[in-house]
Amino acid sequence: MQQGQGSQTPGLTTFNSNVVPPGAQGQPYRGQQGQDQQSIQQEGDTGRATPPPARSISDMTEEDANAYTQMQKDYKELREKYQKVKKYYFEKESQVHALQNTIAHSRLAASRTSLDDSEYAQRFLRLHGLIQNLSFGIRKDWKTIPILLQPAVNKDATTVGKQEMTCVGRSYIASWLVDELFDKYFHPDLEVGLSTQLKLIQQNIRKFAPPFQSGEEEESLASKIISWRLSTLEGLQESLRSPQAAANRERLVEILIEKLTASLQMHLQVPPPRELDAGVPMIVELAVKLAVNLPLESRDVLIEYFPPGHPILPDVMSIESGVPPLTNPHDDADRASLVSTASDLKESPSEREGGETPVSAGGNVANSKDQDKSRRGMFGNFMGSKKTGPPSTQQKQAAGAGGSQVSLTQGQQPPGSSNGPKEDQQPPRVRMAAGLAIQIRGKSVLVKAPVYSTV
Repeated sequence: MQQGQGSQTPGLTTFNSNVVPPGAQGQPYRGQQGQDQQSIQQEGDTGRATPPPARSISDMTEEDANAYTQMQKDYKELREKYQKVKKYYFEKESQVHALQNTIAHSRLAASRTSLDDSEYAQRFLRLHGLIQNLSFGIRKDWKTIPILLQPAVNKDATTVGKQEMTCVGRSYIASWLVDELFDKYFHPDLEVGLSTQLKLIQQNIRKFAPPFQSGEEEESLASKIISWRLSTLEGLQESLRSPQAAANRERLVEILIEKLTASLQMHLQVPPPRELDAGVPMIVELAVKLAVNLPLESRDVLIEYFPPGHPILPDVMSIESGVPPLTNPHDDADRASLVSTASDLKESPSEREGGETPVSAGGNVANSKDQDKSRRGMFGNFMGSKKTGPPSTQQKQAAGAGGSQVSLTQGQQPPGSSNGPKEDQQPPRVRMAAGLAIQIRGKSVLVKAPVYSTV
């Protein structure tokens, strides 16, 4: 062993100063760390220590004892009230749920849909297509114009026999279907007389109802009519399920085919075109099939035809084009009275023939208005100036009545003409409706009516 070096003990390992890891320098000693943890634990145990015993009532003053006793009484009273309110709340909540379930079940029981919206739209569009095909086939065979459409058709339309006469056919057949089928029979499977009477009763419920003061009253009337219709159908199930029901439907189809054919032949040349034999049965059969589904609905499916002179309603009408303008109308075109099926206000033959003097297209419009005032009165003139918009059904009917008091050619006169109105221009109105408008009353429009405007 060399001098100057420390002695080494045999069997033990020696360490240099470099053995201590550098990261361990500066850390607290283990003994100090254990003391810190012990102090933290003692501080945490302080908050969880057993609280001191509460003072007994004997240790309280008389005032504190009375307050403590009163507090216990109030606590018990509040607890009892809470238990009662909680019990009452859950009882009433269960009653509300039961009532909601009852209403939902009743609505589901009353909800009946024979065809959905898309099926109705497709079938009515198909009906419009059949009507258009027949009208196009007979466009050159017309000899006279139906009275309803005379104010909206030029004199030379029958000679030309093009788009205008196709529109005449579409409008006339659509109007005929509403008057002779959809607004006349309650159900095609019933006997004709009974079906007619039931439909009249249904219409009278709405016709003689008091005027609506709010939307709730209108909805209430609609629900009343729907309930009556569905209840009536339930009572007629024996008749509707009998073998006679199919015979009644076939009989109605035969009657309608015969009537529509005869109605068209009155205005067509002789011999009648062959298209009638093929087109009329297809139209009638499809329309009757639609009429079978309508009374089965738990909603009100409204089918409307808009006569000439009716205000334009963009919500239920689509404006068409392609018809020559009304420049040379029939002699009756500028009469102040136009037949309006929407309002059911029709003139008697004596009024139409001798009650007024026809006014030509270039005549004085003011005179025609004066004659209209003397015959119809203030109500008709007021409704005739009604602005367009989305009114209710009764208002639209009244507006349609007013629209029948206005000449169709007023809107087509230039503003500076001597005979036309210079300041107050009449709003555009329906010249001819080439189809039907189908809507769920108060909810949605399924098919818009294609119409031709006066401007």
